Amino acid sequence: MRSDAPGLQDDSPPTSRVVAVVELLAARGTPLTAATIAQSLELSRSTVGAILSSLDRHGWVSRQPDLSYHLGPALSRIGQSAPAVLAGSQAVGEELDRLATRTECGAALTALGGDELAFVAVAGGKGLIPAGIQDGTRIPLLPPAGAALIAHAPGAAQKIWLDRGAPDRRAEFRDVLATIRTIGFCAWSLRPGALTALSVLSDVVHHLADRPANDDLRGRVLGLLGDVTGNAHTEDALNSPVPLSLGYLSAPVRAPDGHAVYEIQIGPLRTEVTLGERRRYIDELLATAHRIEHIAAADR
Repeated sequence: MRSDAPGLQDDSPPTSRVVAVVELLAARGTPLTAATIAQSLELSRSTVGAILSSLDRHGWVSRQPDLSYHLGPALSRIGQSAPAVLAGSQAVGEELDRLATRTECGAALTALGGDELAFVAVAGGKGLIPAGIQDGTRIPLLPPAGAALIAHAPGAAQKIWLDRGAPDRRAEFRDVLATIRTIGFCAWSLRPGALTALSVLSDVVHHLADRPANDDLRGRVLGLLGDVTGNAHTEDALNSPVPLSLGYLSAPVRAPDGHAVYEIQIGPLRTEVTLGERRRYIDELLATAHRIEHIAAADR
């Protein structure tokens, strides 16, 4: 097993190793395991493991359920202060703002962060916002959260995600993943009483916002957001003329190799949505996802 990479020697070898890991992940553009990173940089696996653990805690990288890593949401937030370097981040933020305006919904861009779903950016004045979601918020990666990301993840990651959900909904969530791969998005109904529950959760989250000692409790409360989501609508139901309740819609933002790097969401949070309105939400969501994919590809 290698110790330190001879090609990474300078005045601050520890810093160079951290930079090398981040730059490798950026250059490859696909999730990498600690073993692959160690081999590519000629570093010991223990050294790479320690670096990745620290970077993950700070949101600079995100660990996926299959134990591979990709760049994390914190780099996007930092990049906003350097638009010349990460011009794509500003463009993505503008796309999210436009989506929120056009749909009059809260909109969010999320990424996998180990066992959590990390909110990279949030826009809009209703929907997701009242629930206490903001840039940098993390919630537990429990079904149905992150479905559009998991749908394009390796089979092992999908199994881990499915096993975390309620056993009686496992078949439903498995069908959801297949539907996302087929039609490119998913749409969830609202449970009865969901709007009241969201209002209460919002009040609790905001009450805890200025109390750092209660961060763990705040995270647990945010984890309850999935409980207000009803069943996933089938493609036939979405195309029917019957008004439907619509809690959230989400779609993957995919890299050129096909894996999902982000999930984009909107939250209508409405009990009756007509066919025409549903089609408008879906069209706006998918069009924005595709534009962000082009921005990300051009920024590489």
